[in-house]
Amino acid sequence: MSHLKKTMRTHSKAKRGFTLIEMMITVSIIGLLAAMAIPTFVKVTKKSRVTAFTRDIKTIANASETFIMESGIWPPDTTPGVFPEELAGYFAKRFFESGTSMGGNWDYEEFSSGITSGIGVVNPSLDESEFAKTDALIDDGNLSTGRFRKITDNSYFWVIAD
Repeated sequence: MSHLKKTMRTHSKAKRGFTLIEMMITVSIIGLLAAMAIPTFVKVTKKSRVTAFTRDIKTIANASETFIMESGIWPPDTTPGVFPEELAGYFAKRFFESGTSMGGNWDYEEFSSGITSGIGVVNPSLDESEFAKTDALIDDGNLSTGRFRKITDNSYFWVIAD
């Protein structure tokens, strides 16, 4: 019987859980790892949004230029987020109306904001520095010049024609 008690005591010692100190150290390590990983995740997320926006605006601009060559007219000025029906068949309405990867809505401008024709984003959720990165990828790196420009405080456009 003493052997049984000894075995039960050894067995109960083996079932002990973590101490409070061990748990606090583990939680602290997880917290430190998360603190290091979150800024990297945010940076990668922003970079992927810039890359997606760059691809998307070039796709719409190319479709718009094809429309101009085939029809001889500029894409019409629209309300932000409203698909110009004249461009049906050049790209998907759903794509245009779902908004941009940078937040905000797609918009066409015709004979306004100092340009003849352009496609861009209005009311984006990302700041100007992210659009400067886009400009560096597809244009001259200056949001005041070139084909990709900051048109107003809350809009950035690819200029199809000046």
